[in-house]
Amino acid sequence: MKSVLICRCVCKYWNTLISDPNFANLFEVLEPNNSSSTKLHPKFEIPLPIPKSFQSERVYVNVNSCNGLFHMRWSIDRDISFVCNPITGEFIRLPKHPPILTPCQQISWRFGFHPKTNQYKIMRIHIFKHDHRIVVQMHTVGTSTWINIEVDYPKHLRYVSEHPYYFNGALHWIGRDVDRNASIWTFNFDTEQFQFFSNTPTGQGREAMADFRGSFCFMYFNELLVSMWMMERYGVGESWTPIFEYSITTSQLPSCIAYHENQEFWIFGTPWHDVEVHGKFQMIHHVPTLIPLKNIIIGDNVEVQNIYSLDNLYLLDNLN
Repeated sequence: MKSVLICRCVCKYWNTLISDPNFANLFEVLEPNNSSSTKLHPKFEIPLPIPKSFQSERVYVNVNSCNGLFHMRWSIDRDISFVCNPITGEFIRLPKHPPILTPCQQISWRFGFHPKTNQYKIMRIHIFKHDHRIVVQMHTVGTSTWINIEVDYPKHLRYVSEHPYYFNGALHWIGRDVDRNASIWTFNFDTEQFQFFSNTPTGQGREAMADFRGSFCFMYFNELLVSMWMMERYGVGESWTPIFEYSITTSQLPSCIAYHENQEFWIFGTPWHDVEVHGKFQMIHHVPTLIPLKNIIIGDNVEVQNIYSLDNLYLLDNLN
């Protein structure tokens, strides 16, 4: 990827060629992401100058990643939200979402993609535990509007996970009833509807969801055991199949599980290291892409800008 970006600086013709959407799509096909070559860099820095007008101490950046694009929410007593491609420097500023006047117990953000429509969606998820209600504010990137979707979830659920997992064009939440039996809630981007999976594997410990070789998986892990089930037919609760079980021999829970094509599972988690952190941090999974943002714009009401433009540097420094 780095060498391709350097080639953009050779001449105008090469820059135009590499910036073409067809080149980006072809590059994705010929150079797919290879997880076995992923490297973890122990230290790197990204300078983030704070605009002069932002003097509040309540400054934070929330980031979600999808298909090489970032949704970044920059809050200083108000929300400023962008979708950007960090490789090309392009960004789109999103319209402000309408306010939700009723206080809620949980708010989370998610960024997803639906392959059938080729659309990216931003979701602001409100969970009202007192009356068992979920309100989703959804924005299709490249448009200028938000829509509200509301649904009641079963009253027997006493817990709904704060951060949903994205898979197969849908968001997935884990819910638990009073007996701590787990179930799965999904929200489909295509139909814009919720679905409830009551049949999940039984186990002890914390639950997690994962994507294994293109199939939806469910995990339990505790101080003694890590176990994983795969849903062979998505949406069919009777198709859960156990595929992995690992006995933990130390007192430390695994922080990462990786699979290699030689059918080996790698467990990471020991030894522990102290990491010096200045401020809050967030771990983001990112696969670089060259796809331009103009490919996802609907209509003519949204402008694609670039951080490398002097005008936009001035804009970021003088946001009101």
